[in-house]
Amino acid sequence: AVRKADARRDEASGVAAPAATAADAPFKTKLKPLWGLEHNPKADVVMSLGFGYTQRGFARFVSTLRRTEFLGDIVLATGPRFRPGVEDYLRGENVLAYPFTYTKVAKKGRRRLLNTPMGCVLTNWYADGDKREGRPLSYARYEMYRTWLSFYEPTSWAMVFDFRDTFFQRDPFTLVDRSPKAPNLHLFAENRQVKTVGICPFNYGWLGCWGKETPKRFSNNSVVCSGSTMGSAPALKQYTERMVQEMDKMKCYRKGAESDQGYHNYLYDTGELARLPDVRVTLNEQGHGVVNTIGAMNSHRVPAHMKGPLDTHWKIKDKDGWILDWNGQRSAVVHQWDRFHKECVQHIDRLASDYMRNKKAA
Repeated sequence: AVRKADARRDEASGVAAPAATAADAPFKTKLKPLWGLEHNPKADVVMSLGFGYTQRGFARFVSTLRRTEFLGDIVLATGPRFRPGVEDYLRGENVLAYPFTYTKVAKKGRRRLLNTPMGCVLTNWYADGDKREGRPLSYARYEMYRTWLSFYEPTSWAMVFDFRDTFFQRDPFTLVDRSPKAPNLHLFAENRQVKTVGICPFNYGWLGCWGKETPKRFSNNSVVCSGSTMGSAPALKQYTERMVQEMDKMKCYRKGAESDQGYHNYLYDTGELARLPDVRVTLNEQGHGVVNTIGAMNSHRVPAHMKGPLDTHWKIKDKDGWILDWNGQRSAVVHQWDRFHKECVQHIDRLASDYMRNKKAA
């Protein structure tokens, strides 16, 4: 599988990207991937903002994905500096790494990776400079996603993810229905047995950016996680453009709501995403679809009698460590695994190590 993936990426070298459109222009970057690597316009693609991690941290995402025999592109906003061993590792896995930089205009001592209260300005992304005010990196990543999507053909599919808490057990792109009338934008919910908008003070508060009646209106809705979204390249372009448009309009971080998840839920719950031209959106409840988002099931807000181990209580972990969907099949992608760190980490590291060992032996 490793040799086959390398051969396919070699064959894609030099394939012309789709012609730029007027819609692409606002997101054009002056950056190129490191090490002379190029996007494969015909490939499926996984994209994320992931920087500052150790080699093991990168391997938990990249190696578990490559282990599934995923043959497409992996595109990461990594920043220009790497910790020991990371640069050689990413180059060896043909990761399209973008060395973005930013300046902080956050209040001292309050910066977090994706939720930066007073925000960030991208310093080398745009050829004519970043015209937006300082905003959280959780917002700016949607601009990056939209930039990257311009490199792919309409037949490509893409997934965008949180980086640190995602790993892969099966190739998700082999499991999606791409027929003409099937959904082409997939969202993924958290476990509604233990978490709805009305139960969660964070998600309830984020929706309050659109007025105090908005979270009341959707209080019984499932929480839609913004850390994983899948779609065809055209549908995901429209989704990311609509997210950026709403962020530019509302600027919820000025009101203390730094998360992008409020926008994600608002646009879905109000039907805005469903009204996008040629977009057929669907919400996959937790444990269904290609992403299994498990974090809420171990939240400290969940009553003790309602939570427990993944295997004996939730019964979604088998004896070999695989995380399962409710139908008993292995989950393709597991998100928010870090909330069950002790139960998951050995399995994840074993998958990554097995991949690297087999690659060396090939």
